[in-house]
Amino acid sequence: MRWLYCLVAVIVASCLSQDTTDGTDPAEDINQAQRQTQETITVADTTNSQSVGLVRIGPAAYDLVFSCVDRGAGEVLAVGIGRDINDKPVEAFVQAFVAEPYIGVLVGGAGEQVLFEPRLGVPLDFSFEYDIVRFDSVDFVSDLDLNSGEFTPAGIGSVVVECRSYERTVPEELSE
Repeated sequence: MRWLYCLVAVIVASCLSQDTTDGTDPAEDINQAQRQTQETITVADTTNSQSVGLVRIGPAAYDLVFSCVDRGAGEVLAVGIGRDINDKPVEAFVQAFVAEPYIGVLVGGAGEQVLFEPRLGVPLDFSFEYDIVRFDSVDFVSDLDLNSGEFTPAGIGSVVVECRSYERTVPEELSE
Protein backbone atom coordinates (compact mmCIF):
# COMPACT_ATOMS: atom_id res chain seq x y z
CA MET A 1 0.00 0.00 0.00
CA ARG A 2 2.92 2.25 0.78
CA TRP A 3 4.31 1.78 -2.69
CA LEU A 4 0.93 3.03 -4.13
CA TYR A 5 1.27 6.31 -2.19
CA CYS A 6 4.84 6.67 -3.44
CA LEU A 7 3.75 6.02 -7.04
CA VAL A 8 1.01 8.65 -6.84
CA ALA A 9 3.46 11.14 -5.28
CA VAL A 10 5.97 10.56 -8.09
CA ILE A 11 3.32 11.02 -10.79
CA VAL A 12 2.01 14.23 -9.20
CA ALA A 13 5.53 15.60 -8.76
CA SER A 14 6.44 14.90 -12.37
CA CYS A 15 3.26 16.59 -13.62
CA LEU A 16 3.93 19.68 -11.53
CA SER A 17 7.53 19.97 -12.62
CA GLN A 18 6.75 19.99 -16.35
CA ASP A 19 6.90 23.38 -18.08
CA THR A 20 3.38 23.99 -19.40
CA THR A 21 3.93 27.59 -20.49
CA ASP A 22 4.31 28.58 -24.11
CA GLY A 23 7.29 30.81 -23.39
CA THR A 24 5.30 34.00 -22.86
CA ASP A 25 5.19 36.04 -19.71
CA PRO A 26 1.91 35.41 -17.81
CA ALA A 27 1.85 39.05 -16.66
CA GLU A 28 1.97 40.19 -20.31
CA ASP A 29 -0.94 37.85 -21.14
CA ILE A 30 -2.99 39.41 -18.35
CA ASN A 31 -2.13 42.95 -19.52
CA GLN A 32 -3.09 42.08 -23.10
CA ALA A 33 -6.43 40.65 -21.95
CA GLN A 34 -7.11 43.78 -19.90
CA ARG A 35 -6.33 46.03 -22.90
CA GLN A 36 -8.67 44.01 -25.15
CA THR A 37 -11.44 44.15 -22.54
CA GLN A 38 -11.04 47.93 -22.17
CA GLU A 39 -11.14 48.38 -25.98
CA THR A 40 -14.31 46.29 -26.15
CA ILE A 41 -15.93 48.32 -23.38
CA THR A 42 -14.96 51.59 -25.10
CA VAL A 43 -16.44 50.45 -28.42
CA ALA A 44 -19.60 49.22 -26.70
CA ASP A 45 -20.04 52.52 -24.86
CA THR A 46 -19.81 54.56 -28.06
CA THR A 47 -22.15 52.32 -30.06
CA ASN A 48 -24.79 52.01 -27.32
CA SER A 49 -25.21 55.71 -26.53
CA GLN A 50 -28.52 55.98 -28.43
CA SER A 51 -31.64 55.83 -26.34
CA VAL A 52 -33.87 52.93 -27.31
CA GLY A 53 -37.33 51.70 -26.51
CA LEU A 54 -40.01 49.12 -27.07
CA VAL A 55 -43.67 49.94 -27.58
CA ARG A 56 -46.26 47.15 -27.42
CA ILE A 57 -49.86 47.64 -28.47
CA GLY A 58 -51.88 44.45 -28.29
CA PRO A 59 -49.97 41.84 -30.32
CA ALA A 60 -47.82 44.43 -32.17
CA ALA A 61 -44.37 45.47 -30.97
CA TYR A 62 -42.19 48.32 -32.22
CA ASP A 63 -38.45 48.80 -31.55
CA LEU A 64 -37.63 52.50 -31.74
CA VAL A 65 -34.65 54.83 -31.38
CA PHE A 66 -35.49 57.63 -28.97
CA SER A 67 -34.28 61.09 -28.17
CA CYS A 68 -34.79 61.90 -24.48
CA VAL A 69 -35.08 65.32 -22.89
CA ASP A 70 -34.73 65.57 -19.10
CA ARG A 71 -37.24 68.18 -17.95
CA GLY A 72 -36.08 68.03 -14.32
CA ALA A 73 -37.90 66.82 -11.21
CA GLY A 74 -38.03 63.26 -12.59
CA GLU A 75 -39.92 64.25 -15.74
CA VAL A 76 -38.80 63.04 -19.16
CA LEU A 77 -39.98 63.75 -22.68
CA ALA A 78 -39.01 61.12 -25.26
CA VAL A 79 -39.59 61.09 -29.01
CA GLY A 80 -38.89 57.91 -30.95
CA ILE A 81 -38.79 56.78 -34.55
CA GLY A 82 -38.57 53.42 -36.26
CA ARG A 83 -40.33 51.07 -38.66
CA ASP A 84 -42.80 48.25 -38.19
CA ILE A 85 -42.45 44.74 -39.64
CA ASN A 86 -44.09 45.93 -42.88
CA ASP A 87 -41.54 48.77 -43.16
CA LYS A 88 -44.14 51.44 -42.31
CA PRO A 89 -42.86 54.41 -40.30
CA VAL A 90 -43.57 54.47 -36.56
CA GLU A 91 -43.27 57.55 -34.36
CA ALA A 92 -43.80 57.72 -30.61
CA PHE A 93 -44.22 60.65 -28.26
CA VAL A 94 -43.80 59.79 -24.58
CA GLN A 95 -44.44 62.40 -21.94
CA ALA A 96 -43.51 61.09 -18.51
CA PHE A 97 -44.73 64.12 -16.56
CA VAL A 98 -46.17 63.69 -13.07
CA ALA A 99 -49.20 65.92 -13.73
CA GLU A 100 -49.74 65.07 -17.42
CA PRO A 101 -48.44 61.68 -18.57
CA TYR A 102 -49.18 60.94 -22.22
CA ILE A 103 -48.28 58.48 -24.97
CA GLY A 104 -48.98 58.90 -28.66
CA VAL A 105 -47.89 56.31 -31.23
CA LEU A 106 -48.35 57.06 -34.93
CA VAL A 107 -48.06 54.05 -37.26
CA GLY A 108 -48.12 54.20 -41.06
CA GLY A 109 -47.34 56.55 -43.88
CA ALA A 110 -49.27 59.44 -45.36
CA GLY A 111 -52.91 58.61 -46.01
CA GLU A 112 -52.95 55.48 -43.85
CA GLN A 113 -51.73 56.68 -40.46
CA VAL A 114 -53.22 55.34 -37.24
CA LEU A 115 -52.74 57.20 -33.96
CA PHE A 116 -52.74 55.06 -30.81
CA GLU A 117 -53.34 56.80 -27.48
CA PRO A 118 -54.31 55.77 -23.96
CA ARG A 119 -58.03 55.49 -23.31
CA LEU A 120 -59.58 58.51 -21.61
CA GLY A 121 -60.67 58.12 -17.99
CA VAL A 122 -58.13 55.37 -17.20
CA PRO A 123 -55.17 56.38 -15.00
CA LEU A 124 -51.87 56.39 -16.86
CA ASP A 125 -49.13 55.42 -14.41
CA PHE A 126 -45.42 55.36 -15.14
CA SER A 127 -42.14 54.84 -13.35
CA PHE A 128 -38.77 56.46 -13.99
CA GLU A 129 -35.80 54.72 -12.40
CA TYR A 130 -32.20 54.29 -13.51
CA ASP A 131 -32.90 56.26 -16.71
CA ILE A 132 -35.69 53.87 -17.74
CA VAL A 133 -39.21 55.19 -18.32
CA ARG A 134 -41.84 52.47 -18.02
CA PHE A 135 -45.59 52.56 -18.67
CA ASP A 136 -47.25 49.21 -17.93
CA SER A 137 -50.79 48.00 -18.69
CA VAL A 138 -51.73 50.85 -20.99
CA ASP A 139 -55.23 50.54 -22.50
CA PHE A 140 -54.48 51.76 -26.04
CA VAL A 141 -57.21 52.97 -28.38
CA SER A 142 -57.39 54.46 -31.87
CA ASP A 143 -59.90 56.85 -33.48
CA LEU A 144 -60.28 58.66 -30.15
CA ASP A 145 -62.89 61.44 -30.28
CA LEU A 146 -62.06 63.90 -27.49
CA ASN A 147 -65.55 65.45 -27.58
CA SER A 148 -67.63 62.29 -27.32
CA GLY A 149 -65.01 60.00 -25.76
CA GLU A 150 -65.71 57.31 -28.38
CA PHE A 151 -62.83 55.15 -29.58
CA THR A 152 -61.81 51.89 -31.20
CA PRO A 153 -60.05 49.47 -28.78
CA ALA A 154 -56.49 48.62 -29.84
CA GLY A 155 -55.33 46.41 -26.96
CA ILE A 156 -53.41 46.49 -23.73
CA GLY A 157 -49.77 47.42 -24.14
CA SER A 158 -46.69 48.94 -22.59
CA VAL A 159 -43.89 51.39 -23.28
CA VAL A 160 -40.30 51.08 -22.07
CA VAL A 161 -37.69 53.70 -22.97
CA GLU A 162 -34.06 53.41 -21.90
CA CYS A 163 -32.59 56.92 -21.94
CA ARG A 164 -28.87 56.35 -22.47
CA SER A 165 -28.23 60.02 -23.19
CA TYR A 166 -30.18 63.26 -22.92
CA GLU A 167 -30.66 66.14 -25.32
CA ARG A 168 -31.30 69.76 -24.40
CA THR A 169 -34.22 69.85 -26.84
CA VAL A 170 -35.86 67.34 -29.13
CA PRO A 171 -33.86 67.21 -32.41
CA GLU A 172 -35.60 68.81 -35.39
CA GLU A 173 -35.70 65.57 -37.42
CA LEU A 174 -37.64 63.88 -34.62
CA SER A 175 -40.03 66.73 -33.87
CA GLU A 176 -41.44 67.16 -37.38
